[in-house]
Amino acid sequence: MKNSVFLILAALFLLPLTALGFGYPAALGMGSPMPGVDAVSHGFGGVVSVNVGGMNLFGNPAELNSYNPSFSVSVGPLILKQSVDDGLGKHTLTYAGLGASSFQTGFNTGSAGFALGIAKIRDYTYKGEYFFIDTNPEPMIAGFENLTVTGGVWEVAGGAATSLFGQTNLGVSAGYRTGDINYDYYWHHFNESIPDSSSLWSREEGEFSWKAGVSQPVGENISFGAVYASSSENCPSSIAAAVMIGNLAVFSPGFGIEARIYDVDDSNAWSANVFGGIHPDHNLYFRGGAVLSSSGGIDSKVALGISMGSTVTLGKVNVSAAFNYGNETRDNNILGFPDAKTINDIVTAFTIGATIEL
Repeated sequence: MKNSVFLILAALFLLPLTALGFGYPAALGMGSPMPGVDAVSHGFGGVVSVNVGGMNLFGNPAELNSYNPSFSVSVGPLILKQSVDDGLGKHTLTYAGLGASSFQTGFNTGSAGFALGIAKIRDYTYKGEYFFIDTNPEPMIAGFENLTVTGGVWEVAGGAATSLFGQTNLGVSAGYRTGDINYDYYWHHFNESIPDSSSLWSREEGEFSWKAGVSQPVGENISFGAVYASSSENCPSSIAAAVMIGNLAVFSPGFGIEARIYDVDDSNAWSANVFGGIHPDHNLYFRGGAVLSSSGGIDSKVALGISMGSTVTLGKVNVSAAFNYGNETRDNNILGFPDAKTINDIVTAFTIGATIEL
């Protein structure tokens, strides 16, 4: 059992890197994308390629010229739960981390728009624990091992957008991704004659990043958008495209669909999102999204995510809140539990934010 630490270290380099999942595979792979960089996009299921009224600097920079000068801030927690069925019962563990956290300020001059900001774009939070059994002379709990992973990747960026031919919007953003991912492994046997085993290691992110996007309205109620985000050491590249009916950015009723693909080694992770919003009152807006995704891992299944959110308008201040629930199931790939039959990871995230027009 003491060799587990070496197996974990090897897994960090040998396991297929997942781009969309959460829990153990994501902690050793490419982490998990945030369910939305702010409270608005979070409520729509993490839409990035069309303007839904969120922080377009970290979505599609082509939409940076589509709103009035303002600044926005969002913050919230992640609550994660791991459940393992090993044939003897279900073993659950709950842990928490920092969720969507971001800030953006922007302004426009004629047909051009500009923005600066910072946002958390990927999370690596994980806590795993396994009590192992010694069968000699009879089955009994002999000790435990645990792995704690903390940290994430942040992006500091600036961007600009302009309009061509009166309608087509083009935008780019560039910045720097930074962050530390820290691993703490500990193995303990209840027999005092057997020494403990522990290990600390880390990964760092520090690399230039960029995005390029385009958006095209068709009439007053239909718009198309697409955006490409570059890769870095701990973040896969991605491309997303969407069509939207209705101007959700100004709290009009409407709906849309978005597809997103992540490039991960020899496989592709993907997500598909159906989103929409309704305006039941002059200062109240409800939004939601349903997301299907695949992490790209060989043992992963299609995961389901549901997001909901709302905005209350108070003069020039929009206060937004969002909630989402995600559920992913796989067959193996877990800390401990050599006889695991089914592994279920659940993530719940909350975000609250505000946008103030200047």
